[in-house]
Amino acid sequence: MLRRVIIAVLILGCVAFAQSKRPFTFEDMMALKRVGEPVVSPNGKWVAFSVVDVNLQANTKTPSIYVVPINGGEARQFTKGEGEDRPRWSPDGRQFAMVMTRGGVPQIWVSDIDPETAMPLPGKPLRQITTISTGASGEIWSPDGKYILFTSEVYPDCPDDACNKARDELQAQSKVKATIFRGLFFRHWSNYTGDKRTHIFVQPVAGGPPKDLTQGDHDAPPFSLGGQDMYAFSPDGQEVAFTSNIDEVEATSTNNEIFVVPVTGGTPKKISTSPGSDSTPLYSPDGKYIAWRMQETAGYESDRFQLVVYDRKTGQSRSLTKYFDRWVGSFVWAPDGKAIYLNAENQGESPIY
Repeated sequence: MLRRVIIAVLILGCVAFAQSKRPFTFEDMMALKRVGEPVVSPNGKWVAFSVVDVNLQANTKTPSIYVVPINGGEARQFTKGEGEDRPRWSPDGRQFAMVMTRGGVPQIWVSDIDPETAMPLPGKPLRQITTISTGASGEIWSPDGKYILFTSEVYPDCPDDACNKARDELQAQSKVKATIFRGLFFRHWSNYTGDKRTHIFVQPVAGGPPKDLTQGDHDAPPFSLGGQDMYAFSPDGQEVAFTSNIDEVEATSTNNEIFVVPVTGGTPKKISTSPGSDSTPLYSPDGKYIAWRMQETAGYESDRFQLVVYDRKTGQSRSLTKYFDRWVGSFVWAPDGKAIYLNAENQGESPIY
């Protein structure tokens, strides 16, 4: 009798479960929160990450920033959910930078925080660090916490922000909305490049005007599908390494190159030599080397990415993964600089090597 009762209960439960099931819809997918950009605090106690909420009715995607103890626990919303993205701790863990979009233009904002609680300090309001009219994103702290690198799309022939602002206002007021393209390339899928180029700026955290480190009619960094940043500070904060493609016809070229430039500005120096793509430079902790990803074959987007190390003293570079039959993905230096950790896809998985 007990066995029959159990079987009957199981049958009824299965029927009820089958009736409650339904296909996973597009609306269900859009209701999911999208989590990304996890970064660990310098003291190793917290993880900050971004969360994107989608509103189908309003046709909007709104990012916000959360923090959670690294040992686990309840995630806490750090920002108000007004369009905050790309969380970045300062090197000493006492400040927190983010990209915030208020008034339609993204800018870099900084909050003073308690490293132990990851809470904003009382009486210390959120500070807007950049005011550039063309917007700021992609922020990176300098090792001493005094400067922030960021990117902005500007007119390459404009000497300052006043010129960029005037050009944007003139274009907005013009009744002519047609655009003439005089060269390649001008579009990535549905994204038109227009007359602007992405440049890398350095901004003093204490205030003052930003400095354009990558002037000229080239994107720095160039278009990418995401992944590791394509620019970095040296450990002493005196130099910046970045990626750019300066070939005359960019549309037929994959020849991204690695350049270095003083943080005070000047003429960038090319240090890569491969005819294929070189990108994502990262200095070793002691500053002796710069590592990056390199492709050997020009014009071949699917060429295998190798891991290259450049000796800053001798100017020589060598591939560490020449005989490693895998595509190198993201990588990071070990704290002592004696090894590099990387991930590479292998038979449908992405283990760490």
